[in-house]
Amino acid sequence: RFQLFEDGSHIHRLKNTKGQEKVGSLIKDLLGAKKLRDEAVSAIFADENDTEIKNEIKNESKNKKKHNPPLLITGLLNEVRKSGAGVNNINIDNLDNLVTNKIDSRSFVEKYGKCQQVIGKGAFGTVRISHKEIKIGNFKHKNMYAVKEFKRKENELSSSYKQKIACEFSISSLLQHINIIHTLDLLQNAKGDYFEVMEFCNGGDLFSLIITAGKLEYIEADCFFKQLMRGVSYMHDMGVTHRDLKPENLLLTSNGCLKISDFGNGECFRLAWEKEIHLSTGISGSSPYIAPEEFIYEEYDPRPVDIWSCGVIYMAMRTGRQLWKIAKNDDEFYQKYLKGRKDEAGYEPIENIKRARCRNVIYSILDPVPSRRITAKKALNSEWGREIKCCRAAEVPS
Repeated sequence: RFQLFEDGSHIHRLKNTKGQEKVGSLIKDLLGAKKLRDEAVSAIFADENDTEIKNEIKNESKNKKKHNPPLLITGLLNEVRKSGAGVNNINIDNLDNLVTNKIDSRSFVEKYGKCQQVIGKGAFGTVRISHKEIKIGNFKHKNMYAVKEFKRKENELSSSYKQKIACEFSISSLLQHINIIHTLDLLQNAKGDYFEVMEFCNGGDLFSLIITAGKLEYIEADCFFKQLMRGVSYMHDMGVTHRDLKPENLLLTSNGCLKISDFGNGECFRLAWEKEIHLSTGISGSSPYIAPEEFIYEEYDPRPVDIWSCGVIYMAMRTGRQLWKIAKNDDEFYQKYLKGRKDEAGYEPIENIKRARCRNVIYSILDPVPSRRITAKKALNSEWGREIKCCRAAEVPS
């Protein structure tokens, strides 16, 4: 899966096996991958009959000091509606202008090939792999695409359904960066259903990798983290925030290039001609990754929200666990973090990271005060950020 060479360089060999895909899909269903814009997910402990949870409870009763936050695999969803629509009220009349063309099944097959196995399914709709065989001279080559069919919820207004699609496609197609999924097309079939065509990542997603690996080696985690921060830095420069960064939404190629995906919760906080930013409202994302200010303030800068999520993601890669269930004062694990930040001994999961340069950046990223939180650009320019060596796939577009 991961190989380190004597010169300090490394390569990834990632395979999205059917077994891994099945486990990832099952757990993501439990943790709340089935989610639309304006919904938040709360991860709680799994059923108390779970053997692993029983063992943790048993260990805790023996030693009160050993009280661990939930593993990524030990959560269940509990949806919470988000209030407020943000600034992304795109005119739904423009949706037809965004659609490249209305296409029948035969024309779709000619352009993108035949849709085959399902690789993702949820309230948003279904994602399938499409295979298109092309001939170059005497050689045959197979292009693969991810095709997302947008599903209209029961009782969902047509205007809301169309606005969601227009918003997601407008944002995702605007962004052109090696660490952001490439969105190719928006199509509509004869039935009126909408389809988004994207590049396909054959290495699975970061969530499934963490689940199968348990936790990642620091060089591997650092490589993915730097790629993530590059993508986030670019997004923010373009005036866009994601607002739902989590391992499930970070796709991987087989050679280790990370791609940010799923802009269903994305927002445009500043247009090119604007100097002031638009503040965000409400709660958006998946509970362990939501920044604390979303629960405190009616309005807030959405950029530090993305940065906070990146810090939680990094610690998930390094520990195989979520630091807390939710970043609120009534969460015992979050309280331990707040207390640890003030203690001379520090917060144990972060202190277990051997390199001080890394620890300092993670503490800055996970600062509960958003105005003090480090930016993606500053994280990349930190001593730690500059010394991280990424794999070749992260440096050279495929």
